[in-house]
Amino acid sequence: MKLWQKLAGRSQSNLYFAFAFLDRPQRSAIRDVYRFARAADDAADDPGAPADTLRRVRAWRRELDAVYAGHPRHPYGRRLARAVRRYRLPRSYFDTLLSGLERDCARPRMASWREVESYCETVAAPLAYLSLHILGASGAAAERYARDVGVAIQLANILRDIAEDAERGRVYLPGDELRAAGVAADEILARHMSPALGRVCQHQAERARTLIATARRGLDPATRRKLLVPEIWADVYLALLDELEASGFDVFRHRPYLQRRRKLALALRRWAATRA
Repeated sequence: MKLWQKLAGRSQSNLYFAFAFLDRPQRSAIRDVYRFARAADDAADDPGAPADTLRRVRAWRRELDAVYAGHPRHPYGRRLARAVRRYRLPRSYFDTLLSGLERDCARPRMASWREVESYCETVAAPLAYLSLHILGASGAAAERYARDVGVAIQLANILRDIAEDAERGRVYLPGDELRAAGVAADEILARHMSPALGRVCQHQAERARTLIATARRGLDPATRRKLLVPEIWADVYLALLDELEASGFDVFRHRPYLQRRRKLALALRRWAATRA
């Protein structure tokens, strides 16, 4: 599952609570961007032959062509076109995202952390960059923040969704680290949890936490206020990592879930911190 999983229009999403802190145009634009991305992601995740899923993803690339040509056909494309016009959203980010989803159709295995990181940059960071445009944040520090937080959230999603991805024949953990720990990818596909797999997952969680901490250190107070929404997302996913860690990363028996009031409390706490 990707960064935008369940975001578009579903209040139970780990990302949804932050929307209350946006003005209406920003809220509509971010939801329309993520709704389009979610539709393309669903196409990539559909069961069936890789060639069939690739064809469905490429249909969304054609819709993107239509959006930027000024004549979108699909309702999601028409909504996206409004956001593109209002916030001058660069097409290159959408192209990067769709290229990542096209690659995902082949159900690739990740050979190393570098490949996992590159995958996260491709399917998650573009949406974080687009969010910067909508939120009015700019500059090198904001871009580094978007990249690092996007990768961290995607990495947390990978850990949360190990079981779900295994059902689709997909393993997104670094292959070399799995082998070094004595874990075969087939064990994951067979839903077999082990202490060794837990240690690999722990290492990925530490990476995600480090990415978020590093991203935050580069922000000045004014930029941090503009980035309230992704800051809330980061807090929610840090809490999700805590839940995963508390369960020993045994996602085959326990899928972590943050209660609604806890997510709301995290959002309010972050909002208050940016005003301090």
